This record gives sequence, C-alpha cells and structure tokens, in this order.
Amino acid sequence: MASVALTLGGIAILSAGTYLMRLGGAKLGGRLALSERAQGLLSDAATTLLFAVALAAMLYEGDHFAGMARVCGVLFALFLAWRKMPLIVVILSAAVVTALLRLAGLH
Repeated sequence: MASVALTLGGIAILSAGTYLMRLGGAKLGGRLALSERAQGLLSDAATTLLFAVALAAMLYEGDHFAGMARVCGVLFALFLAWRKMPLIVVILSAAVVTALLRLAGLH
C-alpha cells in the first residue's frame, strides 16, 4: 500500500511541477527578454536533453543493455527519418525490423 501512495505522491508532485513550469512560461514569456544567442542556447539545450533521453532509452532497459535488435531498429528509424519518410512508416518499419531481428535470434 505504501508503494501505491508513493507512486501517487510522485505523480502529484510531477504534475504540480509541470503545471507551475507552464504557468511560469506563460506569465514570464512576455516580460523576459532574451537575446537571440540565449534563445539559441536554450533551444540547443532542449534538443540535447531530448537526445540524451532517447539515447538512454535506445541502449538500456532498466539497468541492462537493451540488445542489438533495438539498436538496429532505432538506427533504421533514424535512416528513414533522414530520408523524410512519413512518421507512421518510420515507426512501423522500426518495429518490424526489431521484431524480425529478435525472431532471428539477435537480442
């Protein structure tokens, strides 16, 4: 029962933090003047953070290596995205490649 309460507490804290961040952005957006360089740095920081999360999700499942099948599937998805394929094609193709590699015995 304690883990349920802990999970719900974590969800509540994350929800409140997300709400406050969005509210702060809406309230300060017009008042806070940032230079072009600062805006570029913030954009780059957000992109770097998203890339780091995606990289960690690609390589690890829990505390173990996710396997070469997942890595190959993600790399194939990156190739298709680079070739400007539609998103649904990228997602389904990556899933099929990963599934086929796992079926072939590559984990």
